[in-house]
Amino acid sequence: MVEIRFNGQRYAYWQNVHISASVDDLAASVNLAVTRPGSGEALGIDANTKIEVLIGETVVATIRSDIDHEHVDANSHSIAIDARSLGRELVDCQYSKTLSGLKLGEIVKQLCSTFNVPVKIDADTAVVPDFAMQCESPSNALINAARAANLLLYPTPDGGVILTKPTDAAPVATLVYGEHIESFDVVNEHKLRFSDYLVKGYDYATDQALKGAVKDSGINYFRPLHILADKTGQGLGGCDRRATLERNRRLARAHRIDLEVYGWTHAGGVWDINTQVRVIIPMRDIDGVYLIGDRAFTLDDQRGSMTRLTVMKREAFIGEEKTGGKAKKGAKHKANKAQDKVIYATDLG
Repeated sequence: MVEIRFNGQRYAYWQNVHISASVDDLAASVNLAVTRPGSGEALGIDANTKIEVLIGETVVATIRSDIDHEHVDANSHSIAIDARSLGRELVDCQYSKTLSGLKLGEIVKQLCSTFNVPVKIDADTAVVPDFAMQCESPSNALINAARAANLLLYPTPDGGVILTKPTDAAPVATLVYGEHIESFDVVNEHKLRFSDYLVKGYDYATDQALKGAVKDSGINYFRPLHILADKTGQGLGGCDRRATLERNRRLARAHRIDLEVYGWTHAGGVWDINTQVRVIIPMRDIDGVYLIGDRAFTLDDQRGSMTRLTVMKREAFIGEEKTGGKAKKGAKHKANKAQDKVIYATDLG
């Protein structure tokens, strides 16, 4: 059962539920609706109300309403809530900030503190010599910097965000088609892949142009992707590494599996993103460990309680573990060896 709690009140028995989270977003999304006989009463939610969303006794999201809608007619009373977790402020707001000489973890902490978003740093992070945003969404800059550092930044049940590595922990469960999996989609999204990846950067401190390149041998026609780096990822890896990271992520993300699973829980608790699961689909010769990138709890009067999981190989979220990378010569400027491992690269994919 899904329940919401706020201001000492509790509301349960929602008829339609959709609660989703992704490792590619800073805010979880919640949609709830119910229709009952009679005129009913208003929920009493306003723009400032902080709401906990629970499955059983487990908090799965902490939200503020984006839109709450009430409909009343002669026979019934309907309420619908569209909401997101507290990290939505990092997504919606346009903000300017310049920080220098701080580790990425400290940058994330400072920006989250500004918007009163809870944050947990669960990874050692490198120094970013210069971090700058000008009238832009903090989420874009933060996600790009996290990806350049080979890390994930995603929503947590308390409404905040966590900066951490893609998990390498053991699978939390084994899902077998016909037993736990109602249906599945095998998705091959070929448009995500390119034949040639080129990352271009510039070191303004030493007036040097830098670049790194790598190929996808599985694409045998010319389909290039050129990425113009900026300062957000400075100090987080070389151009060659960034190009390799982009290729590896796209190669892995081009192949995903969407699973419709019975219920909202496994033996260890509710399903969560950035956990691994073993998937067995005999008719497609699939038997492997995958990382959960997206998760949505759903409820309706036709199928009952279901969970939709989007799973990919862990390589979809990481590149090589190596943190250095030599930059190649620019067209007009000669690279300085002392600067080879510094590139202002962010992930645009």
